[in-house]
Amino acid sequence: MKTNYVTAMLFFSFFGFATNLTAQIAAQEQETAKKEIRESAGKIFQNLEKMDAEALFQSYSNSSDFMFFTTDGSMAGFQEAKNHHAAWFKSLYSLKVTTNKDNFRFLPGNIVIYGWIGKFEMTLGSGQQLKNDKFGITFIFNNINDQWKVIHQHSSALPPTQ
Repeated sequence: MKTNYVTAMLFFSFFGFATNLTAQIAAQEQETAKKEIRESAGKIFQNLEKMDAEALFQSYSNSSDFMFFTTDGSMAGFQEAKNHHAAWFKSLYSLKVTTNKDNFRFLPGNIVIYGWIGKFEMTLGSGQQLKNDKFGITFIFNNINDQWKVIHQHSSALPPTQ
């Protein structure tokens, strides 16, 4: 009898604990988060177009947990990703970013996966124009000190077309 009681208590304790871990953000909070994350992503894309690595990376979490996967297949931390973008910007004359579609997935602990699909139109310093109509980015945002910061980014694209 005592064993059944302990087993039942453990089961209910675990079930309650698991429920708290998987609790989702409420619907109204999700709408607010979507608006704030779209604004943060908008700043990212504006700073990409300005080709300003310093301003761009203010939207990212400067922590040891930060991961950035680039379209060239490299994985970088915060400073390496910032340096990568600064070098890329030096090769460009202009950059235009257009959003085609986005999507949200809410996870426990103020974590949001933000999927973005759009296109990049670039003019290289040499004058060559490149267009990539199929560019995808997966951002993982975390609400840190009441600000949505990117803690992980994975970029993927088909090769640019001329």
